[in-house]
Amino acid sequence: MRVFAVFLFCASLGAADFVGSDLLAGSVARGLEKAGPTLSIDFAGTLPGRRDFQQGSASAAVLMLRAREVAPAPPTKVGVIEFRLASCAVVVATHVGNRLDHITLEQLSSAFARDARILARNWNDIDPAARSELMTPAVSSPAGTLTLEVFQGLVLEGQPFRTDVRLRVEPELAADLLASRSGSILLLPRPPAGRGKVLQVADGRPGRPSTAYGPDENNVHNGDYPLQVPLLLFVRQDKLEELRPALRWLFSDEAAALLEKQGLYPAPRPARLRFVQRLDTR
Repeated sequence: MRVFAVFLFCASLGAADFVGSDLLAGSVARGLEKAGPTLSIDFAGTLPGRRDFQQGSASAAVLMLRAREVAPAPPTKVGVIEFRLASCAVVVATHVGNRLDHITLEQLSSAFARDARILARNWNDIDPAARSELMTPAVSSPAGTLTLEVFQGLVLEGQPFRTDVRLRVEPELAADLLASRSGSILLLPRPPAGRGKVLQVADGRPGRPSTAYGPDENNVHNGDYPLQVPLLLFVRQDKLEELRPALRWLFSDEAAALLEKQGLYPAPRPARLRFVQRLDTR
């Protein structure tokens, strides 16, 4: 019995065929298991997934990688295929009556950071031509999404939010704030379904692009929209044949709908189709 227990423990240390971000746990993982019944799936997180892929104990990994992070590589000199499967983006929305149509990362830091270089509590602190009106900052980061964490990492660079920022408000309250509070500014995982205006976002920092982009699927997928972190798929070329059915499902419209329901931006359909065509020609 002791030997059997030790065997189970050792087996549990082995990595799965698909590893990576826990954002894909749940319905996406179940879809992969159905498409590839003999495959094992373990979406326990980006850090353990990266480790397993680099150690050569995983065939494919879906990882969140920030800008300038080095892509993982297996220990052997095997080819790796890379594709941006989806992106975790932060949408900035305000009341429809707000005259502002774009905002920079520095201005967002001023509105949300506790120790901002320049503090903005009023809309005319952001836009001198705006009427004097207190800002109502809030964050809607429902369970299973990373709106708060992505914004805090990219814009606040790890520092805390201001004490007057409403954190993790429910989607219903977020919709109510956008509809009823003219001074509202909200961070959301996806554009609001009802009332509210989405702001374009520019990086604007020294040496970075000053052009503002909206969070449409192409701007997010291309990396032009600055408030996003990609989920990159890495696949060992020597494992493509056995993973092919699961990969085809992962790039299907069904999987894309599940990723979108999770608050993510799946890769645009043309890009997914091109990847599947690459699989079929190998």
